[in-house]
Amino acid sequence: MAGSLRRKVLQTVALGSMIAIGGCYHTITTTNLSPGPVHVVQWVPTFIYGLVPGTVDAGKMCGGKGVQNVDSQASFLNVVVGAVTFGIFTPMQVTVTCAG
Repeated sequence: MAGSLRRKVLQTVALGSMIAIGGCYHTITTTNLSPGPVHVVQWVPTFIYGLVPGTVDAGKMCGGKGVQNVDSQASFLNVVVGAVTFGIFTPMQVTVTCAG
């Protein structure tokens, strides 16, 4: 009986962990400017499960031009890197679309 309960608890924890790891974070910030052809993609380092955020200078990434869109997300590869480092280093992928 105790072995059966223990197995059920371990299965529940494993399933919950897979669901938590599978979730991806995604946010988009848009301005009124029209999009241009330039898209800059880079990884931004964050630490301790994103509690210590990294910084993005979108204007600098566009060479001083206006910014139309900033898209930040935790891709599958970002989540894998976070899992391997036990959440100490958890990068985010940021895509900046410069204004046209």
